[in-house]
Amino acid sequence: MIGEALRTEIEAYAARRRDNPVFRAAEEGRLTRAMVARYVANVGYMVGITPANLRRAHERASAKGDEKLAAYFAQKLREETGHHVWAERDLESLSSTTLPVEQDRTVTAAIEELARYLEETIDRDPALYLPYIAFAEYITVILGPEWLALVEQRCGTPRSSMTVIDNHIELDREHAEEAFACIDDFVSDPKMLGPMREVLKCVVTYFDRFCAEIISTADAFDDRVAHVSAA
Repeated sequence: MIGEALRTEIEAYAARRRDNPVFRAAEEGRLTRAMVARYVANVGYMVGITPANLRRAHERASAKGDEKLAAYFAQKLREETGHHVWAERDLESLSSTTLPVEQDRTVTAAIEELARYLEETIDRDPALYLPYIAFAEYITVILGPEWLALVEQRCGTPRSSMTVIDNHIELDREHAEEAFACIDDFVSDPKMLGPMREVLKCVVTYFDRFCAEIISTADAFDDRVAHVSAA
């Protein structure tokens, strides 16, 4: 079944968590508050565009006459609207210290490319948006608790400043299981396994690039600050 095949691949990715730069930095106590702020800002961006993507997917599914899939996207739209506010509050919290966060919070190149890729994918076939939903929800449930604990305990950023992730851990426990079941329910053609695996592979690649950019851009910012301070 396609849903179970994708679940297995996501779990295999999660098992290699220490290959991910952001997870490894948290584990080693090297994830700065600026890095966390950049991460939260980009997660907030993706959460913020999710309603538009769900509307797009709903419209495409309706146009194709796939009412079951369209109804699923309509329900997800009701569930996911307004969550970007959590990220906005987190960023205020991350900046409200005696050492305000100065790190640039613009959207990373990988996230911009992922956003465009998802729009193109939905237009091609709205069912191909399902692997992204499954990955985003399931990886949050699998790795979110451990990552938040590492960031708080080893890097000094309180979990209360990362509610956009923490809240989704709770919400997505049930949603993740639903996502895999929906894939099996809505996508019955076994020939779709290949395209859906390809979407999942691309999403994972964009996510890894994003995490690498979080570390590299923060390092570059620190170098600029050090240079200005020395001058």
